[in-house]
Amino acid sequence: SSTLVSNDLRGAVTAIIKTPEEIEKMRVAGKLAAEVLTMIGPYVKKGVTTDELNTICHDYIVNEQKAVPAPLNYGHPPFPKSICTSVNHCICHGIPSDKKLKDG
Repeated sequence: SSTLVSNDLRGAVTAIIKTPEEIEKMRVAGKLAAEVLTMIGPYVKKGVTTDELNTICHDYIVNEQKAVPAPLNYGHPPFPKSICTSVNHCICHGIPSDKKLKDG
């Protein structure tokens, strides 16, 4: 398992040393995420809804990659979608909706 390293006077953890197995799992997850981003790029255009992008990504992750979308049902309350889509003023963890993307 991971090793915790702390040099903080308050006892806060300042580093988590991953095992080789954990590093490999992170590498696989990163590769899968990169593949999804590459796949969805051509679909991100004016007029498409963020929910349509979610459906395309969900289908790709589940049917092509044979994986589980990380955001889906994560947390409390559970995240309701397979991707986060932050548009304009939304800083992070935007929930896909029927909002259509605009040019720019």
